[in-house]
Amino acid sequence: MRIAILSVLVIFMNCGSTKNTATPHEINELKETLNNKEIEITFNWARPLGLNNNVRGIENLLPPGSTASNINLVGNSNFFRIKRDSLHIDLPYYGQQQMARGYNSESGIKFEGVPDKNNKVFDVKKRAYILKYSFNDKNDNYNAILTLFVNKRSDLRINSSNRTAISYSGNWQERILEKK
Repeated sequence: MRIAILSVLVIFMNCGSTKNTATPHEINELKETLNNKEIEITFNWARPLGLNNNVRGIENLLPPGSTASNINLVGNSNFFRIKRDSLHIDLPYYGQQQMARGYNSESGIKFEGVPDKNNKVFDVKKRAYILKYSFNDKNDNYNAILTLFVNKRSDLRINSSNRTAISYSGNWQERILEKK
């Protein structure tokens, strides 16, 4: 009986200790891709913060398979591109504006240019690179935290001066450089 109990405990301990870790080769490939600075991220899901508690009936306006806190972006054009020192961003925005901006303004998050601040660090625990950007457009100031994992998955969180925060999840790939 003791052997059976001990065997079950060993099996559970082994199952709990297996982790999906990145190899040093995969980490070096990600680092090399970031050094080339040509990356494109497409997002599959948007996760607005605070939308589900304050807006009733929004579920009827969202794409199929979506909830107020998890919006399906598959089929919607969106991107976050890193081109050397510049960012090219075109993302849909779902959330609440905190200040009125007028009827003719853009509803999404759009930016093209060099960010005011940027920072890149490797998180050993997550085995991922975390890139932080600060940038402005004519209506908002943004802080973005982009996490790139070695398995080509990515997460993005954007805080804005005039809107509630939103996060996105999707996949990244190295951009193919166009020949001139």
